[in-house]
Amino acid sequence: MDNNIAGLISSFSFLGGILVVAFALGKYTKISSETVRKIVHIGVSNWWFLEIAYFTQLKYALVGPIVFLIANSLFTFLNWGKVIGLNDRKRNYGLIYYPITLILLVFLQFNGVLSSLACLIGVLVMGYGDGLAALIGMKWGKKKLPLPSGGKTYIGAMSMLAVSFLVSFLLILLMSSLSLGMAFALSLLIGFVASFVEAITPLGIDNLSVPLLCAFLAGVFV
Repeated sequence: MDNNIAGLISSFSFLGGILVVAFALGKYTKISSETVRKIVHIGVSNWWFLEIAYFTQLKYALVGPIVFLIANSLFTFLNWGKVIGLNDRKRNYGLIYYPITLILLVFLQFNGVLSSLACLIGVLVMGYGDGLAALIGMKWGKKKLPLPSGGKTYIGAMSMLAVSFLVSFLLILLMSSLSLGMAFALSLLIGFVASFVEAITPLGIDNLSVPLLCAFLAGVFV
């Protein structure tokens, strides 16, 4: 079987599995809609590993993110998100920005603007960094940042920095030829940038700003 076709099958199976899990959590548990949203957010970011493993042609690599964009738009504008517990339309706009980011990064990678590793760093910083920061901030964050973006907490921002640093550091060490010192310094820079941009960006637009900025920053060095 052609790798690209296998990639499409794997992509739809993977994304479908995440939606099934989200549906089950939203319907049969008492967890909040925000927690469901962030579980989907974190899970979907791992799609980029499939993108790297399977896709060799741009047209095939774009199919998953485009379908994801259409589905998320329907979930948001037709309130289908209520089926899996996503009841806040304004918050659901971030679900639309997410696949737009994936589409942009796929274009940038296939046109040689950014490496696969730089894109992977941007996507996983968005997925794990933003996702875990929100969950930790909701549970333990008490003191909010004095920013107009609203709702962001100090502990959430610190979590964003820590997770973004760790994700970047591990990926750079495993997938690049940078020295340990350079990997540490670059990862720390990415962590600070991700944390700052996420903290000041409102209305889910950080699903665009954080991964793109971090990917371009990583792309300068890897």
